[in-house]
Amino acid sequence: MLIDMHCDTILAVYRNQQPGGIYSHKGHLDLQRLLESGINIQFFALFPESIYRPGRSLHRVLEMLDFFWEQLEENFDLMDIIACKADLSKCLRTGKIGSLLAVEGGEVLEGELRILRVLYRLGIRSLGLTWNYRNEIADGVAENQTGGGLTKFGVQVIKEMNRLGMIIDVSHLAERGFWDVLELSNSPVIASHSNSRAVWNHPRNLSDEQIKGLAQNGGVVGINFVPDFLGPPGAGLDDLLKHIEHICTLVGDDFLGLGSDFDGTKTLISEIQDVTHLSRIVEALRKRGYPEESIRKISGENCLRVLTQVLQ
Repeated sequence: MLIDMHCDTILAVYRNQQPGGIYSHKGHLDLQRLLESGINIQFFALFPESIYRPGRSLHRVLEMLDFFWEQLEENFDLMDIIACKADLSKCLRTGKIGSLLAVEGGEVLEGELRILRVLYRLGIRSLGLTWNYRNEIADGVAENQTGGGLTKFGVQVIKEMNRLGMIIDVSHLAERGFWDVLELSNSPVIASHSNSRAVWNHPRNLSDEQIKGLAQNGGVVGINFVPDFLGPPGAGLDDLLKHIEHICTLVGDDFLGLGSDFDGTKTLISEIQDVTHLSRIVEALRKRGYPEESIRKISGENCLRVLTQVLQ
């Protein structure tokens, strides 16, 4: 089983308007290559670019959401949407790509819980609470100096996401907010595309204490493939494996997954230039002596556990 917890492909395809849409996108992944790679479930993040903040993020997300549903209709023989636990079983049984819709950036809610509920009804099942900057929910990692955590509205969002059965994503969230989320949430949370700060000191990576906290919560860290988050210039697959090894040593192999960031970055490590190269991570883990059970967990089973626990 293979699950990728984060890509920005919907934005890339919608912005470029290439013939063939998501079926034959020229970026890091498309439906043809997803099937070739063996991915069972792909998280598709809808990310409203900075020029749409503040004020037009919701409009932009709704445009992308409508575009996704068009693409789903055109490719219904190849992909399906995951909105509940039954959909998980269905996609694994049929062999279709299971698509889980996420929004990256809580500014899309415009401070209104009703918008969260509307997005849920439209198929959104995960929300990244912030991007790098401050919004009505909390501070992002680029606002870390303020020490700001969840706002009163942010507290309401966490409680409502728990009630609805939505997956809370703390990637990009400033540390104070991260701890507020873990204290409040009664469901496991994810860091869909983050790495280890102890291995490479980058603001987007998680400290050892954060990783331990996420593990105690039962959540999952999705390892990000962006070189800047992995190591010094020229970082590659060996550096990615260092993050996996460190987290496994720190908390065990039950709290790791893959969060590629495909189509959300111009640069990837040289060994993994698109989704068809994901098997190289599995091969590298085998060469390093990881048991098959651990490889299955990291490749997708850990994320599947969280989906099964959180989705209604």
